[in-house]
Amino acid sequence: MLSKLSILHFNDVYRVTPQKYLPTSEETIDVTQFSALIEDIRAQWTESNREGLLLFSGDVFSPSVESSVTRGSHMVKCRY
Repeated sequence: MLSKLSILHFNDVYRVTPQKYLPTSEETIDVTQFSALIEDIRAQWTESNREGLLLFSGDVFSPSVESSVTRGSHMVKCRY
């Protein structure tokens, strides 16, 4: 039996302030709009395939103004 797995991937998040949606466009998107876009995409996944994968790879807020100012204190603590 074949199954379908939806995968949504993004990477390298450096800024939470509005950024250009595309390099050639003046339209911008901010972190809340990006989050809403992800939710809209996931809502379109079929009922039988609701358990898709949302994957992130890359840097989160580093290097950035945020990481320079907070010196990493804004990062999620990891336990191992």
